[in-house]
Amino acid sequence: MYTMLQELTTRQATILNFVERYTAMHGFPPTVREIAKHHGMKSPNGVKKHLDALTRKGHLTRKSGARALQCAQSTPRHESVSVPIIGRVAAGQPILAEEHRLGEVTLDRSLVRWNQPFLLKVKGDSMINAGILEGDYVLVNAQAQAQPGDIVVALLDDDATVKRFLQTPDGYVLQPENPNYAPIPLRPDGPTARIVGKVNGVLRLPHLN
Repeated sequence: MYTMLQELTTRQATILNFVERYTAMHGFPPTVREIAKHHGMKSPNGVKKHLDALTRKGHLTRKSGARALQCAQSTPRHESVSVPIIGRVAAGQPILAEEHRLGEVTLDRSLVRWNQPFLLKVKGDSMINAGILEGDYVLVNAQAQAQPGDIVVALLDDDATVKRFLQTPDGYVLQPENPNYAPIPLRPDGPTARIVGKVNGVLRLPHLN
């Protein structure tokens, strides 16, 4: 009898992937503290919540003990995809141009359901209230349009920024998720702006920092 597996959040999928790789490499599963350290999480309680969710969704079984995790036998093996890390976004040039790439990260295809994914490292703290911290990597689909409410990567003159795209009575703005920063109006007398991607997830990859 197979358990019906439910869709995972980005963080749940990255933790499951780490548990699988760690177990395959060492012959035993990681501890909660090892999982927390790898993902840059200060509290083991946060890891436990994700492990509880993975257990409920049928991806893990847990027993008593420090190394009591086991990946469910029914967990399907998904195709992997290499996602480029973009170091620079330049006006007038293709965002995924080879010369802009700093490297790549292999992710499960279940996390990346679009055709032009890329990762961009976040600078600054303007999106902290959306759970996006400095040093995080946003998982982005390269696209030139967005709907109001989407979190986007936008190019302002020749500088990439991550903001929420909103419509106001006066037009459109790029809205920070931090009260210490002001919205950026998108208007003819403002900075030259264009949307280059929609943010679909956030990854913490401390081994890349």
